[in-house]
Amino acid sequence: MNHSGNLKLSLAGAVALFLCASPALARPAYSCKRDKALEVPMQFNALVESGGRVHLSAYGGSDKSGWIAPYNNGAWRVIDASGRQVTRFTESLLAFASTEMLKESTVEGLLPGAYMVQLISIDLCGNQGQATRSITIPTATSEITQPVIADLQPMLLSSFGASAYALYFTASDDTAIKRVTVEVNGSVLADFTYFNGTTFRWWTDFFPEDGTNTAFEGPNFYVGYDSAYKGQCGVRVTAEDLSGNQTVSTGTFCLP
Repeated sequence: MNHSGNLKLSLAGAVALFLCASPALARPAYSCKRDKALEVPMQFNALVESGGRVHLSAYGGSDKSGWIAPYNNGAWRVIDASGRQVTRFTESLLAFASTEMLKESTVEGLLPGAYMVQLISIDLCGNQGQATRSITIPTATSEITQPVIADLQPMLLSSFGASAYALYFTASDDTAIKRVTVEVNGSVLADFTYFNGTTFRWWTDFFPEDGTNTAFEGPNFYVGYDSAYKGQCGVRVTAEDLSGNQTVSTGTFCLP
């Protein structure tokens, strides 16, 4: 299971935070009748920033249709040494947002070992191309720097005429975040655990060009809560890194 963008929300099944239309929709008319292949797929660099984090940067690519971008349904895919796909980003169709933001993506949660990273790009006619690169995740070096939790606050989210509050905060670390626990008056509201071989944390760099923030931009968490929590004030967030260092942040607000 992946936690792309670290979402745990319930608003008619999901909260959409994507407000920009695809660039392809705004392009002049182009006939795809005889266009059956993407000419030059996008390439990418993979920077292993620590024993727990990899930054992926897509670039280049060209096509006669005049448009090429990361695929909006699983542009990034990570395959382990056995050939098993362990994670992908995004997990589902990225709608109402610019896929350009996927060019700069980060993943945490990969265990030490060898992997193949794939980037799927797509042209205006839906033709796909692929680039691959091998990476090796080292064993994380022990360190004593505590994680950083910032901007803990309730945030009103809206989508298609519906709205709901969620707890918003960011969590970052020099190596990687291993676990984040959210409690309200001692009751566990959410528990995110990574580096277990099944759960991964993805986000993109901030992409101001599209005029909006999405759930994927930055190392963010959005944690929804039901009406039973409204009015409660004891919000506590604990973040732990790969070395066991912990940071606790408490809210000075009551849940609206």
